[in-house]
Amino acid sequence: MGWRIRLEWIGSSWRSEQNYGLPAETYIERFVTIGAYSLLRSCTIEPECITGQHPILMEGSLVEAHSIVEAGSVVPPGRRIPSGELWTGNPARSVDPVVPWIKPSCLSRLDSRLKLEMDGEELTEQETALYDRQIRVWGADAQRRLSKAHVLVGGIKGTVAEFCKNIVLAGVGSVVLVDERPVTEEALNANFLISPDEKVYAGRSVAEVCCDSLKDFNPMVRVSVEKGDLSTFGEDFYEKFDVVVVSCWSLKTKRLINERCRKSSKRIAYYSVDCRDSCGEIFADLQNYTYSKKKLDETITCEIQYPSYEEAIAVPWRTLPKKVSKLYFAMRVIERFEESEGRNPGETTRADLPNVLKLRKELCEANSFNESQIPDSLLERLAVGLTEFPPVCAIIGGILGQEVIKAISGKGDPVKNFFFFDAMDGKGIIEDIRNPNAGS
Repeated sequence: MGWRIRLEWIGSSWRSEQNYGLPAETYIERFVTIGAYSLLRSCTIEPECITGQHPILMEGSLVEAHSIVEAGSVVPPGRRIPSGELWTGNPARSVDPVVPWIKPSCLSRLDSRLKLEMDGEELTEQETALYDRQIRVWGADAQRRLSKAHVLVGGIKGTVAEFCKNIVLAGVGSVVLVDERPVTEEALNANFLISPDEKVYAGRSVAEVCCDSLKDFNPMVRVSVEKGDLSTFGEDFYEKFDVVVVSCWSLKTKRLINERCRKSSKRIAYYSVDCRDSCGEIFADLQNYTYSKKKLDETITCEIQYPSYEEAIAVPWRTLPKKVSKLYFAMRVIERFEESEGRNPGETTRADLPNVLKLRKELCEANSFNESQIPDSLLERLAVGLTEFPPVCAIIGGILGQEVIKAISGKGDPVKNFFFFDAMDGKGIIEDIRNPNAGS
């Protein structure tokens, strides 16, 4: 007994297992593409077929010509896959006809079904091996888009450090860091990317120290530092990126950067994130965004329109639903206070609380809004919350990483357009804050 192979491409670490209790062999005909880590047991694969990664074809199974077995599928013993069909699942079942004009020679290595929809460069074998598990979660097309994405990060405190770790491990193409602040005791409290050894960070900026740490997480991702102030960079600079994430910047700077992203000739996903004490906020502006999601057994395409940061924070409070998170209003009060006082984010202290409460009163009166919706205790926590809590950073940084991966891959419902988290009640809340007269 034995097996014979005439094929076009074989992935790494595949193997053929014979069932020695049966007088059978494994036959693989010509122009067949076998994905990595395939397990073939005394089966037959006819010409011009494809298997994705990690399939198992059991004893006596037959894959007829021009068919596809999707990644991770298990074909039961004796099962026949008719010519020209796409099979998936455990046990495998037919889901779609294969487009007849696509040649198997054009497809290789990865999740076969997704490759039918892909264009551009493929992942390298090294990338395929490194990101194998996540490819099985969100597919080859999503991973390819990630590997080509360029992310700009401005301001690296604890929450953003968690975010950077997540997207570097996920395998984005490049990350550029901007943060010229010197390393201080406060920076060491929540930013795990900064070594506590003073010899490592002495005389270096936060971005430079974090850059070295991130490179160690994933050498395949290009991580670099850009010196300067984000507000001074022109529109041409932002054109180089697919995603821009800002943190620890003034209200004026956040508005400015968001506007420059919107003026770009391509769509740039913009996020701002702020973590104070045990509370945090994420804002997302994906502009006009199209994505796909699963609905039962069907994949549907959705399109949503985002307001800018300026539009989202300018919505009259009285027009918003009563159940909108109190954090939305409290963050706007703190933001406006810092702007009016010329403070950097996080520079308020307990001594500022009377003036913060005074500003709350003025803003509530201007918006015909009840002050009780913005509790004193919440404003006090935000006003003195210079120190970030690492567990909260991990939660918000994880959510932000997840949202950026969605935005790049075009898969799954994205946050529109605020996410709030408060450790006091342990709740994460998504709020769609926009002018009620604007489009959805």
